[in-house]
Amino acid sequence: MRNGLPSVYRNKTSPLSHSGPTVAEGAALYAANCASCHGPQGYGDGEAGRNLNPPPANIAHMMGMPMYNVPYLFWTISDGGAPVGSEMPEFKEVLAEDEIWKIIAAMRAGFPAPAGAE
Repeated sequence: MRNGLPSVYRNKTSPLSHSGPTVAEGAALYAANCASCHGPQGYGDGEAGRNLNPPPANIAHMMGMPMYNVPYLFWTISDGGAPVGSEMPEFKEVLAEDEIWKIIAAMRAGFPAPAGAE
């Protein structure tokens, strides 16, 4: 963040609505791709992240901070943690852009459990 957001990400906005289906799909994508490190509620307490240094971000806490805006979230999910000094992998080759937007919608909606989760 100290170096600012790369220009390619600065004006990114979601082309998707934040409707129930978008959030539900994002919740399933978050569970499949993010929760193992960040935890099901985004607290950074996922099992796979326990031995990472630095530990996974508590993104649930960060959702209310101004610097964690939509372009920043899209950038960090896409490019991973290398630009910010963490081991988070990049997802731009794993997830389509609309899938990243759906994950962001689910995070912004408070990390709802995916459909069928107990």
